Amino acid sequence: MAYGQLILEGSAIDHVSDDMVEQIFDFMIRDFSKYALQLYSKPSSTQQQMDLCLKMIQKPADCPERFEKIWETCVYTQKDAYKMNE
Repeated sequence: MAYGQLILEGSAIDHVSDDMVEQIFDFMIRDFSKYALQLYSKPSSTQQQMDLCLKMIQKPADCPERFEKIWETCVYTQKDAYKMNE
């Protein structure tokens, strides 16, 4: 996955925390799996496509503590930081 490689390279340059990188990959795994399942479920999918899609469907490692930490340190701290132009 090209985006995964870019994220890893960029995180080292920009000093992104391991927790943030893990949470980004959590999202990417879920997103990728969702699209693999959608392709698998199409009536027009061939058997080969369905077999490959099943290999792509994964579940990320569950870590509620990391999720909460990211929300507390990166998301909630941005509350009211930006306002829409009126």
